[in-house]
Amino acid sequence: MFLSSLAAVLAPLFTCIQLMPQLYKTYVTKSVEDLSLESLVVITIGNLLWLVHGYYIRDMSLVFAGIVATIINLSLLTLYRIYRR
Repeated sequence: MFLSSLAAVLAPLFTCIQLMPQLYKTYVTKSVEDLSLESLVVITIGNLLWLVHGYYIRDMSLVFAGIVATIINLSLLTLYRIYRR
């Protein structure tokens, strides 16, 4: 039971922060050459689906993770649009 509860807390946390290093690096270097637009779009859609799922099952950790992860992904997509050559 403990491992299940731990996973229920850690999984959304890691989902939230998975692209934070990439967001930081992209912002600092102003380079999007190594980013895959297709991957960012797929990850963003997946995060939105987790958000919707969390909403319908009333799981606030999933809702929070979905919101934060979607904001991070949309930020990366915005930087991609700004910095692409």
